[in-house]
Amino acid sequence: MNKYDVYTDDSSICNAAVHAGLITTRNGGQVRIRIRPGASSYYGTTRNGVNSRNYGSWGGSFIFVR
Repeated sequence: MNKYDVYTDDSSICNAAVHAGLITTRNGGQVRIRIRPGASSYYGTTRNGVNSRNYGSWGGSFIFVR
């Protein structure tokens, strides 16, 4: 897992899954997430046509189980 693979828990799971390269907007699919505690910061990037943003402290997060 890299620093771009942690999402705030208010993020769209579908958009985050496309960003992570696990599904496409055309075909969709199933993913598994793991709920995690919040982090002091989140890192943004553009991947697979989806932009994520840098963000400060947030109380909850999730990652994808691969």
